[in-house]
Amino acid sequence: MVIDEVYKLVQTFANKEQRGYITPSEFNLLAQQAELELYNKRLKIIIEKSQPKKAAGFYNETLSYDVARQDLSAFLNTSSINVSQSASAGSPHLGAIGGLKTDYIEAIYTAVDEEHSIHTNIPVDIVEPKDVAHVLRSNLVKPSFEYPIALIGKSGENEVKKISVFPEEISSILVYHYSYDNKPTYGYVTIAGKPVFNFSTSVQLKISSRCHGEVVIKILEYLGVTIREAEIVQYAQANEIKKDS
Repeated sequence: MVIDEVYKLVQTFANKEQRGYITPSEFNLLAQQAELELYNKRLKIIIEKSQPKKAAGFYNETLSYDVARQDLSAFLNTSSINVSQSASAGSPHLGAIGGLKTDYIEAIYTAVDEEHSIHTNIPVDIVEPKDVAHVLRSNLVKPSFEYPIALIGKSGENEVKKISVFPEEISSILVYHYSYDNKPTYGYVTIAGKPVFNFSTSVQLKISSRCHGEVVIKILEYLGVTIREAEIVQYAQANEIKKDS
């Protein structure tokens, strides 16, 4: 659904429950809040690589790891990061350090290929803090250009992840990461005192279209309206029939 259809659905069900008119600015705030909530729910599944228990209530669905990844595919970004040895001068056990503002880092590769091909760049093994000292001291699994490792921590800045890469001679890495970077917006122009949808100034939902019904449900939930997804599907199907007739 485009943002206009989501807005109309929210208005329709809010009016049925006599919740009053929802202004575009109110809708935009609630749409972002709803999308962010669904994003966080799915990101948690990706991070934990687990299947959550079914939640009690009107929207009852079990999300798998693969489905969660598909739902957030538009939020998976690729960033090339320069890492520096200067930050680790006199402290070789800190590795080469870089920073990235993101929600979750899924994979890291050494950026040895300008085309950033997953087939030519070398995967970096992300290790736990408790394992770093053991790996660095080991003669058998010591980090090398062929088998690099990375440690992810916090830099103290909001949402900025500190990435320490070993061996410290590595100068550039390619990071695959999830970031919520959207602001859904129902854009409009005012005609005869009423807002009329303007596609060119609108920002669409980035989460998978299969989640748009759940976004509508969440927005209505914030407004104190409880409905089932089946009601949204029935309404959407009825509208399609009207358009085709």
